[in-house]
Amino acid sequence: MALNAISIYDSDFYVFMPLRNFASQLTGSVDYAISGAWMLRGALLLCAVLFVVDLSQSNRWLLRLWFTIGLVAGSIAFLGLLQKATGAQMIFWQTAPVWGATTFFATYYYHGNAGAYLNLVWPLTAGLAVRAFTTPSHPGMRALWMSMLIVTLAAVLANTSRMAQLIALLLLIVLCVQLGPALLRRLSRVEKNIAVAGAIAILLTLFAVGQATHLEQPLNRWQSVSERISSDARWRALRIAIGGLRDIGFFGFGPGTFRAVFPSYNNVANKPAPGTWRFLHEDYLQTMLEWGWLGSSLWALLLFGGIAIGIRSYKKSAGQGWTPRRRLLQPLVIVVLAGVALHALIDFPLQIASIQLYVATYLGLCWGSSFWKRVNSG
Repeated sequence: MALNAISIYDSDFYVFMPLRNFASQLTGSVDYAISGAWMLRGALLLCAVLFVVDLSQSNRWLLRLWFTIGLVAGSIAFLGLLQKATGAQMIFWQTAPVWGATTFFATYYYHGNAGAYLNLVWPLTAGLAVRAFTTPSHPGMRALWMSMLIVTLAAVLANTSRMAQLIALLLLIVLCVQLGPALLRRLSRVEKNIAVAGAIAILLTLFAVGQATHLEQPLNRWQSVSERISSDARWRALRIAIGGLRDIGFFGFGPGTFRAVFPSYNNVANKPAPGTWRFLHEDYLQTMLEWGWLGSSLWALLLFGGIAIGIRSYKKSAGQGWTPRRRLLQPLVIVVLAGVALHALIDFPLQIASIQLYVATYLGLCWGSSFWKRVNSG
C-alpha cells in the first residue's frame, strides 16, 4: 500500500495529487508520505514486540524492565502534578498557544492520552509496591515504590479525562479482586493492621496532593458530563466515519491516512463535524478505514491474541514453575492491556507513538509468557 501509493495529499489545498505507481492495477495508499512514515513506525513496533519476547525470558531483565517502567511513570506523573500545582499554561511552562488553552497534562497535549498512559503504568507501580512489601527489600526501595504509587494515583485523579478516571476505577476493582485475597492470605494480623493504616495514610496523602494540584477541575468536569455527552462533536464525526466503511475494501485507504481522507467525507456530510480531525475518537474504526478489513484483522489478532495468550499462560503458570515476580506481573499486564483496549472505544490512545511503544512492550510480555517455564535468573 505504501510503496504503490496512488497519490499524495496536499493539506494546504485539500487535494490529492496523483502519483505514477509501479502497479496501477493494484490498490495503493492515498498518501505516500504518511503511509511510508507509518509503515516505518509499525515495523519498529513489531521489532519492539519481538525484542521484549526475547528479553522477558530472563528473570533479571524482566525485573529491570519493570523497574524502568515504574521510574518513568513516576517522573511523568510528577511533571503533570507540578504543572497543575504551578498553574502552567503549556507543557514545560511555555507560553499558551494562540488558539487558547489546551487540555495538556505532563508531556501529552491531550488529557485523554495522558490518562491512557497513566492507566498503562500505575498498576505496574502498584505491583512494585506490593512486591517491595511482600519480599525482603531495603526500606529505601519500599519508600521509593510507595511514593511512585502515590504520585501516579494522584496524577490519575488530577488529570481531567473522565474516561481515564473511569477506567482507572475499573482497573482498581479488578486488581483488588484478582490480587487482594492472595495478598491478604500472606499477611499476618499485625501486617494487615499496618496495611489498613497505610491505606488510610495513602488516601489522606492523595487528598492533600489533590488540594495542591486543583483536583476540583476534574470534579467539575464530572458534574457537567450529561451536558457534554449530547453535544460532543466526536459522535457526529463517528457517524461520518462509519459512512466511509463502504469504500475501504480489503486494504483500506492506507496506513495513517485518516487525516487526509476524513475531510472529503466531512465536507459532503449533511451535518459536518466542526474543526480539524487528525484522529477519530474511536481507534478501531479509524484502523479499519486506514488498513481495511485485512490489515485491521491482523492488528486485532496481535492485540487481542496477545491478551488471550497472556491469560492462557497465566492459568497454566502453576505447573510451569514461574517465579513470584512473573506471577505478580502477568495479571497486571493483562489488565492494563484490557484497559487501553476499552479506552480505545472512545479516544485514540493507540494512535499515539509513546502509548504504542508501551502497548508493544506489554504485548511482548504476553506473547513471550508462553515460553516462561523454568527459566534461570540470568
